[in-house]
Amino acid sequence: MPAARAAVGGPLRAAGSVFERHPRATVAALALASVLGTDLIFTRVYHRLHPPPAPGTSALRTPSDLYHHDLRPRASVEDEVWGPRRSPYRTNSLGFRDRTVRDIPLRADRPRIVFIGDSFTEGAGVRYEDSFVGRVDAALAPRGVEVLNAGVISYCPIIYCRKVKHLLEDVGLEFGALVVYIDIGDIQDEVTYKLDAEGNVRSRPVRRVQELAADQEHGGRGFFRFPRLKKFLDHNSLLWSHVYVGLERLFPMEGNRAGLWTVHDDAFAAYGREGLELARENMDRLAELVRPRGIALTVAVYPWPDQIRHHDLHSKQVAFWKDWAAAHGAGFIDYFPRFIGSAPADEVLDRYFIRGDVHWNEEGHRLVADGFLELYAARPPAAVPGPAPVSAPASSPPSPAFSPPSPASSPPSRPPPPPGGSPGPAVP
Repeated sequence: MPAARAAVGGPLRAAGSVFERHPRATVAALALASVLGTDLIFTRVYHRLHPPPAPGTSALRTPSDLYHHDLRPRASVEDEVWGPRRSPYRTNSLGFRDRTVRDIPLRADRPRIVFIGDSFTEGAGVRYEDSFVGRVDAALAPRGVEVLNAGVISYCPIIYCRKVKHLLEDVGLEFGALVVYIDIGDIQDEVTYKLDAEGNVRSRPVRRVQELAADQEHGGRGFFRFPRLKKFLDHNSLLWSHVYVGLERLFPMEGNRAGLWTVHDDAFAAYGREGLELARENMDRLAELVRPRGIALTVAVYPWPDQIRHHDLHSKQVAFWKDWAAAHGAGFIDYFPRFIGSAPADEVLDRYFIRGDVHWNEEGHRLVADGFLELYAARPPAAVPGPAPVSAPASSPPSPAFSPPSPASSPPSRPPPPPGGSPGPAVP
């Protein structure tokens, strides 16, 4: 019997176990299984401790029956997600992002500036204190000027106008100056919204789907090649979700269709021309809304990475809104020279933008805030009752990054049309 056992066992021992035959592969497999198992456990624990909001709900964001969407009033969120970034958010009684949860009196007892724009103005991906509005707020507060931020992601002129109308006519908010930061992406967004019979903003779902499909075909607003994989990883793996985001930023798509309308004729034909015309109509309504109330209006424009890469200094965006501001007696701020030409494009993007994103990082927001404050300081404080449109006084040369409003005096009830057209610039 021992001999038989030996005979049976001998060949087995000679062959060895799988581990003995492939020790490196076995160790690698065990290590991988350990990492995946640990990642799965930590992901489950993380989602239990930080449950995502139920579909259609958010502690910070809310739909609006009047102007499509907004931030919730008096909200306090510690880790609002923007890609790989987490930022604390506080909103005031008006639903504006603010430095703290606080009540805003409707009557203004000091000069008050309201900023409005989209995600750039909201300050996506950075703390309020590091956003350009937050920096302007901190700089002007000691001078007795109150700064409010009405900007929210995915806003555009149709929403700017409807929200300001609500603030003035329904809420009764008083302010002396309105600064509108018109984003490159606003032009595509304009074609995806409409006004209903009551004058409230509604989505155009068919057009929105068409634009999204075209974005995805081109390369899209981000990394759209494997959206289902990205969603699966977000729900099941903290590790591989971050790896995916890292690859997404390491190998960004070439160009962003939503920003190419100023440099590519096909994008301009697809949505740019229509979007500019809609934006002009809605900004016309906004100007007519604030003018009889004595509210000084200023428009600001700035480039996306696509404009920086194409050295699009004299952009359609700049020319169009500069002409519009002149026709409406509004202030005009051109940030393009601050981002284009001062250094190679890659250096500018690395310094001022979130990696792989079209949005500014903290340094980008500092650059924008400094530009606004430099121009604001060039105007004597006594000439700022509310304050007036942001521009340099006639006796001082304008900053190379900005163009002063024209004319400087108060415009008539309706500005005269430019030669051969209706009020405001013609769409190129």
